[in-house]
Amino acid sequence: MKKVVRLFDLGNLDVERQMLKDFDVQCRQCTNEDMIIEAAADADAVMYVLEPLTRRGIESMPNLKLIACKSMGWNFIDMEACRERGISVTHLTDTFVQDVADHVAACILAHNKRLMPFDHDVRVNKNWISTHFPDIHRLKNETVGLVGFGRIAKVVAQDLSGFGVRIIAFDPYVTQEAAAPYGVTMVDLDTIFRESDYVSMHMPLVKETENIVSKAQFDQIPGHICFINSARGGVVNEQDMIDAIDSGKISYAYLDVLNDEFPDLYHHPLANRENVFLTPHSAFYSQEAMHDGRVQCCEDVLHFFAGEYDKCHFVPGGNNTDQAVRRN
Repeated sequence: MKKVVRLFDLGNLDVERQMLKDFDVQCRQCTNEDMIIEAAADADAVMYVLEPLTRRGIESMPNLKLIACKSMGWNFIDMEACRERGISVTHLTDTFVQDVADHVAACILAHNKRLMPFDHDVRVNKNWISTHFPDIHRLKNETVGLVGFGRIAKVVAQDLSGFGVRIIAFDPYVTQEAAAPYGVTMVDLDTIFRESDYVSMHMPLVKETENIVSKAQFDQIPGHICFINSARGGVVNEQDMIDAIDSGKISYAYLDVLNDEFPDLYHHPLANRENVFLTPHSAFYSQEAMHDGRVQCCEDVLHFFAGEYDKCHFVPGGNNTDQAVRRN
């Protein structure tokens, strides 16, 4: 019987045990690599979210053939070690798309009407003054720039289409022809920062996108922008972003992610600023998304061990079934 270990705690294992009846399914909440090695030493597959999986951990699990990520990102996994060992990696593709897109749209709409600054001004400063934020403009006169134009960014464009907002996007892998049905104009990265009132990040964290936004882009801002990141902290140079906030280039920031997945909120330089709104990597969250994510993880496990690789949601470069066959 194949052993599957879920490395995170979501309460019961009802979904997993119902779908994976022919597997030995266990749950061990792991917060570090030593715990993973102990919990999954003899596992054939693990279900993973954000736990570190370095070469050391991967090489300590000799039976491991599949890492099924219950997330869209996979940046905490040593993919080179997986390729060498013939371990395949899957991830969630559409499960959280609507939820993250709705989070981004909510940030834009809330910021456009300055809901949180007005609330703070009323409750804390006791000011009942409607003109305290004179830089508010009608949303249809604003420009939203999307850095990356994949699944989530496309839904953001659809969510905002009814407001008449101008939308531009940068993505080296997307043509203008492909973006046109969404009412989006493709531009280069610097143009995003020169022409946008809102900039929202939508790129996965891989080697090519690490710090893709830094001082060079923030220096392009002619006035100020509202900056939104619900992707991964590492796609932005965090110190350069802080400098841009300090200088006023970023007037407001809505950040669902930081460089550190579990930041020290007592000492982080962004933790106590009135113009920085932090959420704990929760843009993806809804009851429906959590359930659907568990289901897709189980489906990937079932398809993988049935040899139905065409039905698996492999990450780019994550289908290492050929190497696994040779290894076994």
